[in-house]
Amino acid sequence: MRRKQARVVAYLDGKVLCNDCLQAALDNNMMIDEVKKLLVRENPGHEVTFKVVTKK
Repeated sequence: MRRKQARVVAYLDGKVLCNDCLQAALDNNMMIDEVKKLLVRENPGHEVTFKVVTKK
């Protein structure tokens, strides 16, 4: 039985900003919460939302 793969997608004003925040966190030796805070801090005045997407 295969595990479902999950990824976190960041949206800036409804458009995709980062397709895989989890991979970005791993590449930069950061926690996912730190990456989320960084994306929100770097884009003031915009709505940054995050969504967990699972693959089969």
